[in-house]
Amino acid sequence: KRDWSSDVCSSDLWTKPAGAIAVEVTLIGGGGGGGSGRKTATGTAGYGGGGGAGGGYSMRVLSAALLGATETVTVGAGGAGGAAQTTASTNGNNGVAGGNSSFGTWVIAAGGNAGSGGTTSAGTAGSVAAQRAMFAGGAGGAGGSGAGSASANATFCTGGGGGGGFTSTPASNVGGGGGIPLGTTLTATTTPGSSSGSSPGSDGFSVPANTPTSGGGAGGGYATTGGNSTAGGAGGIYGGGGGGGGAGLDTAGNSGAGGAGANGIVVVITYF
Repeated sequence: KRDWSSDVCSSDLWTKPAGAIAVEVTLIGGGGGGGSGRKTATGTAGYGGGGGAGGGYSMRVLSAALLGATETVTVGAGGAGGAAQTTASTNGNNGVAGGNSSFGTWVIAAGGNAGSGGTTSAGTAGSVAAQRAMFAGGAGGAGGSGAGSASANATFCTGGGGGGGFTSTPASNVGGGGGIPLGTTLTATTTPGSSSGSSPGSDGFSVPANTPTSGGGAGGGYATTGGNSTAGGAGGIYGGGGGGGGAGLDTAGNSGAGGAGANGIVVVITYF
């Protein structure tokens, strides 16, 4: 039978039950945080922050005889987004990479890499970290000096979109949309993007709590010439990447913060 009481939803020790024959482990790493946008002078390009990458996915069935009496379980935390830039003519702040999820030394699903803060020449997207993962998460979208780039759809956890930015002749620009995991129906609520005005990037698509499958990437933030630019959205549970923040103008307001990546998950099912 399957013993669902062995599910693990936070970092802890797993104890092998008496009579266990096999163990099925499903892991998702934490999503990477998005970078914040540059705060830039009129006449100088300013890029939005890059979106964070999605966490990796792994699943493995293990003979219980191979396992110790206890195994350390670590659930990868989602990475924080880069803080909004408040200092004039200064590059944005990098996000934080998502943490690895692991079951002892037997199975690992790597966290997604973070997006970088926007500069005068780039808003580099978070890249995929494929370390010992069955499926790598999707990369984030790059921050732009115009509209931010959307992140690509992926088999499992997807990355966040890049933040919008400014050319040397500034105009307001939207962020890119977040990616969608394979099999997710594309609708207005599952396809994150950025809206104009005061709205931040949309949060990524989330699955129901404690479901061992992946979430979507978040939308990038909006770069506005009329005040503070907006933040990237938060990655969807589980393992979605955060969106990059929009660039800000020295004469108007602060840049947008990067969105946080979503936490990962570890689920352990014991067969008797």
